[in-house]
Amino acid sequence: MSMVSSTLGGIQLGAEFVLAFDYGGTKIAVGSASLDGQLIARTELRTADYGDAQSVVQAGIHAGLDLMEETQRHRAGAVVTSIGVSTMGVTQPDRVLLAPNVPGWAELGIEGMFQSAFPGLPIAIENDVKCAALAELRRGELRDVDYGIYLNLGTGIMVVLTADGKIMRGHHGASGEIAYNLLSTRPAKGVQEGVAPLEEVVGGRFIGIRGSAHFQRTITAKDLFELYRVGDAEARRFLDDTLEELAYHLVNLCTVWDPDRVVLGGGMVGAHDVILPVLCPYLTRYVPFPPEIRIAKFQNDAALHGAVELAISATRDI
Repeated sequence: MSMVSSTLGGIQLGAEFVLAFDYGGTKIAVGSASLDGQLIARTELRTADYGDAQSVVQAGIHAGLDLMEETQRHRAGAVVTSIGVSTMGVTQPDRVLLAPNVPGWAELGIEGMFQSAFPGLPIAIENDVKCAALAELRRGELRDVDYGIYLNLGTGIMVVLTADGKIMRGHHGASGEIAYNLLSTRPAKGVQEGVAPLEEVVGGRFIGIRGSAHFQRTITAKDLFELYRVGDAEARRFLDDTLEELAYHLVNLCTVWDPDRVVLGGGMVGAHDVILPVLCPYLTRYVPFPPEIRIAKFQNDAALHGAVELAISATRDI
């Protein structure tokens, strides 16, 4: 395990702390944090280094055990009180739904694996985008917002609806999975065929896939945004069409939910200078009460910060 960053001044002698885990398709981030939400120490592993899904989860758990011991070595008497886990999909006791990125993830019993590793400790598990939204609710741009939307624009696409400081999870915990929305202009396969129609148009990875086919050379979403900025006409047409599809869905969502604020997060938000000039006119023109739009406070480790908040809530519920 390699320590990426470590801050050892955030916890006092004998103080309690929590452990937080964020499992993503690219990386596993693990942190210890004080009960005021400040990260004490953090480590990061590459998901691809651990092969199958079971090994990925166990690698994170082992990193967490090491991090717990390190935190306790630097702060004598410190004790871990709870565990927060951010992960892909919708976690159930014996499986994970809607998590196609890592083979075998659907068959995992993540809760049981953590209970075995950390016996007797409260364990809270939530979807990674919902965790990122929770961080914004507690300490970011959704704090004190009555009705909000967190829009994640990254490799995948998802929204989180919030009301009165709470996340709306839905009956199956799958609220906000707009990746499976039908497209505005043409029929498409859907979830029953293993297809996420909207994500396969506006998700970051698929922008690159579609762009590579369109331009007949390997190109990424980041490349396309750069071409857009320098005035490449074909890149502008391609991304305008893509972002207008996203705008169509965001307008309908805002009309239904009537939020006072929309917060944009995720890896593509670095291109907000391209994205917002397309989205905002649609919201202004077509939403009865257009919401304010802000960029998320937590651009780095958003889901990990949300897992910290999950763990803190679990501690307070004891």
